[in-house]
Amino acid sequence: MEMMAEHRVASMPLPNTEQVSERLHICVGYSCNNNCVFCMEEDREGRYKRLINQTESDVWKMLSSNPNVKEVMFTSGEPTLHPLLPRYIRMARDAGMEVIGLITNGRMLSYMPYARLLCKSGLNHVLVSIHGPNAKVHDALTRTRGAFAQTTKGLENLALLKKEFVLKVHTSYVVNKRNFRFFKEFFDAMQPYDIDQFVFNVMMLDGRGGKLANILMPRYTEIASEFLRFTQSLAPQDVSRVFLLDIPYCTTTALPDCTRGYVERYFHFEPEDSITFSREKEEVLVEKGLVKPKAMDGDKAKYTIVTKSAHDEAVRVKRDECKQCGYNHICRGVFQKYVDLYGWDEFVPVVRTTTGKE
Repeated sequence: MEMMAEHRVASMPLPNTEQVSERLHICVGYSCNNNCVFCMEEDREGRYKRLINQTESDVWKMLSSNPNVKEVMFTSGEPTLHPLLPRYIRMARDAGMEVIGLITNGRMLSYMPYARLLCKSGLNHVLVSIHGPNAKVHDALTRTRGAFAQTTKGLENLALLKKEFVLKVHTSYVVNKRNFRFFKEFFDAMQPYDIDQFVFNVMMLDGRGGKLANILMPRYTEIASEFLRFTQSLAPQDVSRVFLLDIPYCTTTALPDCTRGYVERYFHFEPEDSITFSREKEEVLVEKGLVKPKAMDGDKAKYTIVTKSAHDEAVRVKRDECKQCGYNHICRGVFQKYVDLYGWDEFVPVVRTTTGKE
C-alpha cells in the first residue's frame, strides 16, 4: 500500500475559475528561424504543408467562430515570419478579442519598427521563448548562433514599447537537463527587461523532446527541488511572478502554491487530413467533446477543432493509484515516455485536506 501525502491545495487555480480561461490558438508559423533541440514540432515539412494553404479568410473564420472566446494567441513555428501577421493581429482586434497574444522566439522583435507595428496593430500580450541565462545555454538549446542576442534585444524593445502601449510580456523557459539548474541566474539576467511573469514549462516528451528524452529529461522531483531553492531565494513579491508548468502536482507539494502552474484550456483548428489520432482514439475524444470534426469549412481545407486536453489524453497516462489522489480531477497524467524512462516511484498520491493545514 502506497503512502499518501497530505497537502493543502486551497489556493491553487482550478478548472472553470477565472484564472483559467479558454483561449484560441491560431497556428500561422509554417517555418522557424530557430532549431530547438526539444521542439515538439519535429516534422517541419508536415507543418509547412499543413499551414501553407491556410488563407486570410480561414483565419477570420477562426477568430469569429466563438463569440464567447476573448483571447487569441498566434503560434506554431515562428509566427513573426508570416508576412500577414500584422494584418491577422488587426483582424483579431476587429473581431473583438480582448487579449491578442503572440508566442515567439522574439528574434524578429529585435527590429523596433516591426515590434512597434505589431503593437500598433493591437498586440497586447507577448510570450517570449528564451531558455537560458546566457548565449552559451540558449544558443546551444536553440542550435542557432546569435539567437540569445537577438531575443534579448527583442525583450529590450518590448520593455520600451510598454511605455507606449498596454502590453504584457512573459517569458517561456523550457526546462530540461541542460538548463534546470539555472533558474535564479535566468531570473537575474532578465531583470533589465520589465518582465511581468516568468513561466517555466517542463519539457514535453513529444517530437524531438520525446526522441531525446533519455538525454534531455530530468526527473520531475529534481526539477521541483531546484525550483524550491529558486523560490526560496526570491523576495515575496517576486515569488508571485514565477510559475512552474507541465509537471504533475504530486511532485510539487513543497512549492508555494502560487507558483504551481494552472491548467490552461485552449483549442486550435487543424486541417482534417492532418489529424494524427487513430480512428479508435479519435472516436473516444469526439465522444468526450475534446475533438470536434467538421467544425469549419476553409477555402482549401475542412477543419477540426482540437483541444489541448485531446493531445494530453493521447500521450499521457495514469495508473490506478492516481484515483486516490486529490489532484486527480485536474491532473493530466504523465507522459508514457517518462514512465518508460523513470517508472512511477516518484508519484505519490496526495490527500487534499479541507482544513487548509499541511
